[in-house]
Amino acid sequence: MPTVPASLVDQFEADGVVVVRRAFDASWVETLRAATERILGDPGRYAKDYARGGRGRFFTDHHMRLRDDGFRRFIADSPAVAIAASLLRARKLNLVDEHLLVKEPGTENPTYWHQDHPYYEVRGRQFGSFWIPLDPVTRENGTMRFVKGSHQWGRIFRPIRIGLGEAVTEADAFDGPAPDIDAEPTAYDIVEHDLEPGDCFFFHAATLHAAHPNETADRRRRALSLRFAGEDARWQPRPYIPSQFGTRTLVDGGPLDSEQYPVVWPAARPTA
Repeated sequence: MPTVPASLVDQFEADGVVVVRRAFDASWVETLRAATERILGDPGRYAKDYARGGRGRFFTDHHMRLRDDGFRRFIADSPAVAIAASLLRARKLNLVDEHLLVKEPGTENPTYWHQDHPYYEVRGRQFGSFWIPLDPVTRENGTMRFVKGSHQWGRIFRPIRIGLGEAVTEADAFDGPAPDIDAEPTAYDIVEHDLEPGDCFFFHAATLHAAHPNETADRRRRALSLRFAGEDARWQPRPYIPSQFGTRTLVDGGPLDSEQYPVVWPAARPTA
């Protein structure tokens, strides 16, 4: 199991986001790059392209493990699950989602401010997300931004369409729309970092986050987001789950264990 310093766990709990440097070696990065190109060439049923007016490409897709062995092997055999278990202080983990996000050069769409939590049928504190870049990322080509400590506000905001900024009217209202962070940026503790392939962000599902557009002419921004929930997570049905699949056999308030949310820590592996 990879060693995650106790100081990093403490930072995650305080800030709601940490950078894990050199989390994945070059072979895992290459595995994900090859798998990403296969998915880009053969999008699934959950795929979307948010690019405005045909300028660039802001491609997203979900559940790639169900049809590509590269993603399946990464979840099963890379250090990702062990790192998530350490940062969430989890004795058990369920895989909640895997989400591909690709911004090609010249893509003007930002990723608008949102939380991950309201997009999933999950309640509980042990719920976190990786963002694993497959290219060097900076402000110019679309690195992520976070409001430190926002996971401790005790508020869940209405989901939006992340590449368009439009409210999802069919979703729960929760605590209303997220605040306009960019209208008053000095009122918030906003952090962002440049990352190299092999580095990653890990952040709480209630942490407000966004990402810059890819304003470069020749630099891609491919990234994989993985989401995991710990043993305190419970299933909570919601009217809007954009990546929901499989049979809804779970019990409101019960554990997530199912085909849709397989147990991946400590012993089991994701099922195809």
